[in-house]
Parts: sequence; structure tokens; C-alpha cells
Amino acid sequence: MQRRKFLMLGATVGLSSLTGCAESATQQTTTTDPATTSAPDSELGIEFSGLQTGFVELLEDAYEITTNPDTQYLFLDVTVTSGPRPPISEFTFSFYGETYTPTTEWEHPPLHRGEESSRTYPDTTGQERYQSDGETDGWIAFQLPEAGDASEATLSWPGGEWTPDESVRTRLANPVPTFTIEEWSVPETVSPDTDPEFGFTVRNEGSHGGHFWGAIDGDGFTTDRLVTLVSQRIPPGESKSWVVTGGTSQMGPPDQTVEKVTYTFLWPGENPSKSARVTSD
Repeated sequence: MQRRKFLMLGATVGLSSLTGCAESATQQTTTTDPATTSAPDSELGIEFSGLQTGFVELLEDAYEITTNPDTQYLFLDVTVTSGPRPPISEFTFSFYGETYTPTTEWEHPPLHRGEESSRTYPDTTGQERYQSDGETDGWIAFQLPEAGDASEATLSWPGGEWTPDESVRTRLANPVPTFTIEEWSVPETVSPDTDPEFGFTVRNEGSHGGHFWGAIDGDGFTTDRLVTLVSQRIPPGESKSWVVTGGTSQMGPPDQTVEKVTYTFLWPGENPSKSARVTSD
């Protein structure tokens, strides 16, 4: 896997912004075929969670953006509603005449926030991955070609299958759209006891919806640079504005704060950074 830290795709510097996303599809499903398995049938709820050019990795106390050429990552949320929990190795996704298995080998823990995530900020972990052992539902990810015939795209597991709806198939068939950060802002001052807010305006330059994603890094008093993840679904040809709240661990305790924190937005484009003065008021 070719990895590039903070890959520059050519965004707009200056006033910048964040996340983009796409049409989502939720389909529940499936069922069982006693002829294919001797175990009780698994009934799963499958929900489309994201289609993007890469993902955020967690390097202990910092974020890193990883992308791969000619690749798109399909994220699906898996919920076991009844029956045994299928091992992750038994999921397959059929796309463009090939069959793919979920990505399970990661150099660093991957983080993911779905396109329609309702999680509150700040938090650094995103949604959990699906686990074969134990009780954890969550996401699985497939590394797919950047575009291809998706007319027969199907997720399968022993005893069941799920078919993405037309909006998701359209996105799979086309390259992930590009985004322009039209504006991103940080507060003029930040305080160790008040969560900072960051404003974004991003335009989807493509002809179909897309997932704009990334992470905010803070360089200040401590080595912990984690501020928050960013995720937003943006309709085709439109600009969207929103506000994200982040954490304050980079500022240190109130009696030892630095005078400035530099915030950097990490995404698969040019990395804009801005500074804020720290106050203890």
C-alpha cells in the first residue's frame, strides 16, 4: 500500500474548510440459506456509511491522512440483529467483476466518522470497527478501484446479502468528487476550559454527492495534537457551511498554557493552518 502523509490534491489555501460527503443508502437485509451453512442464519442490518479517497489514522497522539492512488474506500456499518456473528473474513463485496474482502491490516488504528454521523464533538475515536469476536458492531471497509461498473455491486456473507441503492451504485461507478475549501476559520482566542469552534465552507465540484472528511490537529503546549475529526456530506455542485467543536488538550493546564496554538486541517488536499491566541480567562 502506498501511503502519503497529508497528500496534496490541490485545494484552495487561505480561507478553507472541510468535509464532504455523499448520498447515503440504508438497506436492511437478508437471510439465510440452510444449504450453504449448517449454523443458524445470521440476520444483519447493513447501512452505507461513506465512500472516500482514504482515511484518518491515529498515531498515538497525532492524526495522519492516508490515501492510495486509483482507490476508493467503501465503509459499511454492520449490526447483528439475530443469529451468530459472522467473522469479518466471511464478508465479501462484488464490484466491477471482482470480489473483495474487507481491509483488516492497518499500520495504525483507522478512524471513521460516517457521512451522516450524529456523534458529538469533540472525540478522537470515531465509530468503532466491526469485531468478529465479542459484542461490537461497527464499520467494515473495502478498498476498491476508484471507479467501475457497479450495476451488480453486492455485499455477501454466509446466509445473506445486501445490495446498495442506486445513489450509492452511481457513486461507486464514478471517481470520488473533488472539493474546494472556500473558507475555514478558527477563533481569535481560545481558552483551556472552553472547547474551540471551527467554521467551514466547502464546495463539492462534482456531479454527484461526496464525503468531505479530515481531522484538525493542534500544535501547542502538549504533545497531544488531537483536536477532532471532521465529516460532512455535500450535495453535487453545492457549497455547505457548518461548525465543528474541538478539544483543548493541546493548550495544557490553565496555569501553564502557551500563548499560541496552531491548528492545521488535515485532509486529502492542501493543509491549511491557522493560529489562535490562548487566554486563561
